[in-house]
Amino acid sequence: MNRLQRPEYLPTRREIVEHCAEIRRNWTNSERRRRAVGHGMASIDDVWMPPQIVTSQCLARVRKIVADAI
Repeated sequence: MNRLQRPEYLPTRREIVEHCAEIRRNWTNSERRRRAVGHGMASIDDVWMPPQIVTSQCLARVRKIVADAI
């Protein structure tokens, strides 16, 4: 279609919004979750972090083992 030709039917903004709302009403809950904005973005809980070692706990345990051995 060139720029001089107009389509036979061009919906208004309101018609587009109403039709989209009608489509969304038929979505299942899982479909809504899948299509939610931001879906698939990793959250802080989803990001892998290396294990953390609390050295103060390690030292306390070693001191106890050494003290018990003596």
